[in-house]
Amino acid sequence: MENSPSDRKNAVLVWISEDDDLVDETKELCSSAGYTIIAEVRQSKDQPHTRYYIGPGKIIELKDIEGIDHLITPVDLTPSQIFNMGKMSGLTVVDRIRVVLELFRSRATSPEARLQVEMADLKYQLPILREFIHQGTLSDRPGFLAGGEYRVDYYYEMARKRMAHIKDQLRILRKRRGMTRTLRKRRGSHLVAVAGYTNSGKSTLLNAISDARMPEKSVDTADRMFTTIATSTRKMKGDRDCIITDTVGFIRDLPPWLVEGFMSTLEEVFESDIILLLVDASEDKEKATRKTLDSLDILRRGNCSGKIILVMNKMDAILEGSDHIIPERDLPFEYFNTIDAQIEISARNEEGLEDLIKSIEALLPDLFRVRIELPLTSGSERIMKIIRDRSIDLKIDYSGTLATIECRMEERWAMSLKKMLNAEGGSLDMEI
Repeated sequence: MENSPSDRKNAVLVWISEDDDLVDETKELCSSAGYTIIAEVRQSKDQPHTRYYIGPGKIIELKDIEGIDHLITPVDLTPSQIFNMGKMSGLTVVDRIRVVLELFRSRATSPEARLQVEMADLKYQLPILREFIHQGTLSDRPGFLAGGEYRVDYYYEMARKRMAHIKDQLRILRKRRGMTRTLRKRRGSHLVAVAGYTNSGKSTLLNAISDARMPEKSVDTADRMFTTIATSTRKMKGDRDCIITDTVGFIRDLPPWLVEGFMSTLEEVFESDIILLLVDASEDKEKATRKTLDSLDILRRGNCSGKIILVMNKMDAILEGSDHIIPERDLPFEYFNTIDAQIEISARNEEGLEDLIKSIEALLPDLFRVRIELPLTSGSERIMKIIRDRSIDLKIDYSGTLATIECRMEERWAMSLKKMLNAEGGSLDMEI
């Protein structure tokens, strides 16, 4: 749900010239999180001030801006900078990670997502709490970080205990997710993950490419950052048995502790057989290339072993006659070499999806044509179910007590079935 005008928070965005390239993304984050940027202050400075990020003189100037209650920076601040800037300006200081966490909290819908957000929020708060304790000035800030009027040391201890409890719960959920993932693979399903920068169209693609098209099965989509952070899984269209998953979007320079907090969700990407790395092709070349590199870097940090398809989405939004943008050409070799295919689509208009499905299936293990003779015995029903679940182009001819089957399936399933058929007095021949 979007914020109503009365809920929006008026803010001033401040930064130094060194961080110019982070400003546009921060504005998008702020807009999605319900902030109204009514003033922007840029200081020509190559290095951040140790105590204040921007110079203290600039902070004093902020007091002349009417109607603002928040000070936002496009970078991650240290606890001491947050304390010092807030004390000098009299404003609530919000850095980029704070905005991201607020977005996560508003988008978290599943129990696991809410736990992950709470854990990340506590990890963010504790260093700041330690700084305020160190400064000894928290006594006159009873509402600090929703701490109420509790004593700070008590709140600090409760936060640590809560983090330990959440970690145990997430460990259980992570184990359960891993068991589900293993079970799907044992049943023959291939795992496909949709990854990429936030607001690149991942949820839209999931809705367009999945078999379940009923409204109640659709994933929420909107032209905003972090529309969803919970994992959504669907059966994919096409001839092969593929399960496709949409996960939390990437963002530039996420701190390691925040990535770790969402590791159980990101594992769906890292452990997938194929990763669809979405890129917004409608953005300018420099931005699209940078976001692609950021996304590939996160995949490398997660030691992902799946094959990667670079999916250029939103092709419908490219202006006619404009220079065609394919950032793959500009990627360093160590990244370029990890991309197995590239496809152009418009998920919103459902254009290019057939080619995308063909590209996915082309990267899966080969299918072989097999001919099976299955005696109709007490054990044939179980074997027939396996054949139906793990083959395509299935043709069955019944003759008396014998079923003759022609189909296509992966070699691993054919070899497994051959042993079962031999035990039942049947046979399997495979064309290689």
